[in-house]
Amino acid sequence: MVIYNSEFVWLHVPKCAGTKIENLFKKYFSHEDGLFQDPVVPKNDLSCPWHNSTSDREASDPEFKLDGRTVICSFRRLPSWLESRYNFEVQRNPHLPHNPELLFEGKFLEANGYVGHADYYAKKYLPETILKTGKVRFLRTEFFETDFKLIFGDFLPISRIPDWELKKKVNISKSSLPPHIKEQLYGQKKVYEKCPYWRSVEEMAYGSL
Repeated sequence: MVIYNSEFVWLHVPKCAGTKIENLFKKYFSHEDGLFQDPVVPKNDLSCPWHNSTSDREASDPEFKLDGRTVICSFRRLPSWLESRYNFEVQRNPHLPHNPELLFEGKFLEANGYVGHADYYAKKYLPETILKTGKVRFLRTEFFETDFKLIFGDFLPISRIPDWELKKKVNISKSSLPPHIKEQLYGQKKVYEKCPYWRSVEEMAYGSL
């Protein structure tokens, strides 16, 4: 998590426009009373604190409690997220034997050489204990400007951010996915069978597939 106050906690799911949100808050709300923002460290380090879940933060900071805060979670559709994550990993660790066909199983090679899975990240940031509170709002990457205004507008003076800033794209990895893999990934729903937890969360955020 990067940003929270007494009313909300924003969770930074990797590859869901988190850098863009962090930049906006740093530029326009850095002196907002009661608003806490984690310091951002190495650009390509997904283990840094600003990727903490609420349980990570509670474990490292005994004074932090989720309590009744609204959880705001950045999210995106599974094929799009897998493509973005794959491109990111290839760009930061080109020496590793990345296999794009792993994406069909919701998997990808992480920096440490282990195989990651989409469901791990969905469960980490949005475990059932949080989903059951009913106090979760999804900031969907595909509808960034609309969702950002609608959600954060309930807590902060969003009008100070010009529209062009919300439309700007940042931290985009170079495309490394072979065209035929991308076509298959987006053209069929089998990947959702391999990622049932992600699918359930996505249906909460977007409606039925």
